[in-house]
Amino acid sequence: MPSYPGFVGGSAPSQSMIATSERTVNWYSEKIGTEGPQHKSALYPTPGFAGWNPIAAADLGGRAALSIDNRTFVMMGAGLYQAAAAMTLTKLQTLAQDNNLAQMVYNGPTGGQLCIATGTNGYNYTIATNVLTTVLVGEATQVGMLDEYFLALNSVTGKLRLSNLNDGTTWDPTQFALRSAQPDPWLAMIINAPDIWLLGEQTGDIWYDAGTSPFPLAARQGLTIPYGIAAPFSLAVTGGEVFWLTKNKDGAGLVVRANGYNPQPISTVELATALSHYQRTSTIADAEALVYQQEGHTFYVLRFPAANATWAYDLTTGQWAERGKWNSLRGDYDIWAPRIHTYAFGQHLTGDASTGTLSVMDITNGSELDGTAIRRLRRGPLLINEHQRLPLRRFEVLVETGLGLQSGQGSNPQMMFRASSDGGKTFGNERSMGVGQVGQYRKRAFVTRLGSPRMWVPEISVSDPVPYRIIDAYLNNDYAGAA
Repeated sequence: MPSYPGFVGGSAPSQSMIATSERTVNWYSEKIGTEGPQHKSALYPTPGFAGWNPIAAADLGGRAALSIDNRTFVMMGAGLYQAAAAMTLTKLQTLAQDNNLAQMVYNGPTGGQLCIATGTNGYNYTIATNVLTTVLVGEATQVGMLDEYFLALNSVTGKLRLSNLNDGTTWDPTQFALRSAQPDPWLAMIINAPDIWLLGEQTGDIWYDAGTSPFPLAARQGLTIPYGIAAPFSLAVTGGEVFWLTKNKDGAGLVVRANGYNPQPISTVELATALSHYQRTSTIADAEALVYQQEGHTFYVLRFPAANATWAYDLTTGQWAERGKWNSLRGDYDIWAPRIHTYAFGQHLTGDASTGTLSVMDITNGSELDGTAIRRLRRGPLLINEHQRLPLRRFEVLVETGLGLQSGQGSNPQMMFRASSDGGKTFGNERSMGVGQVGQYRKRAFVTRLGSPRMWVPEISVSDPVPYRIIDAYLNNDYAGAA
């Protein structure tokens, strides 16, 4: 029973489609953990969404979320809300708004304050009194907290401001830093305690709390990060590692992962091809990062609003795959809906860019927030024979069958198949493969009579709200008794 080589994998769109046009959308790969398994990896479905707050917030568009010290705060549009376990959002205050993500940080129970960057302003919100104070006007693109100090970065001037200890209402105008080690001003900041990462257009610095007086922060001497940042809101940290979309004197578009102070590229040449296309046709400067951990995998998700595309890096497997919301009118994927994420009340809560509704993100949810289907796609690697035609009799997908629903869409789940004989440039008509109604665990998903092309690319897609789990694919396994 010959396996189709490399059918379980990530996205890898090459410059030449006849080199590779592999795509994986709304699935992720997981290594099968037993020793010496027949099948090495599986494709599992990415999570779907269900409405969390039954009455949507009046402000539209998720912009920030923070869950800490048994409290959950969310920025929706211009509104600051507090979420409760009873699935309610209570509006606390109205702040300035722009098109960027907002940011919120907390200075701990001693200070009891949030520092919020939105609309280029900095705000202090005292939780106990519900008092909001505008503390920085036009000087807070991003904020952070280290050792109970709030920090604010102005990405226009590159100025780093510092609050008083445990007091976000007071910002001494003499307590600031400007970059002097390199000529490119700071554009982005993130805290990876005990360090402050400050990135410019071409290079970056690492600062820390040196305890000096009158200004306590100082640079770590001899450290210059050789990558700047192409998109300030692509900067994210998880598990002590820092991720961002880079730019330096040599170009832009690498994604790096820094463990310690040594950033290493994690983007593939195929991803770089996609990002180069985005730069030519729109921009990558608006890229936004979202990080979440689920089912033992941690994902660094990069959304490209202008390019209308989303890529996700799986820290567990080191693979890139695509995410997206299917647009049936365009016949293509739009940007993945979640823009913000927090883990609260034992659930993954997300907010999208256009509604005022929080949603629960979970693998047990089989549809988008609006109830439409999640369309998942896997386009396999190219099979080619330069000297003679390939007699293709049967293509079978090893998928977990019999998981259909009791009624409605998904009660008779179907997998759609089509193939290309020109390297992925054009595809033939779709054909359906049943994957088993509920309890039909021995059902097999296959198509036959595939012709004799010189090159061949298979593609499958699904849209029923059932958990399509793909283990492998086989070619020409038409042994006696196969059914």
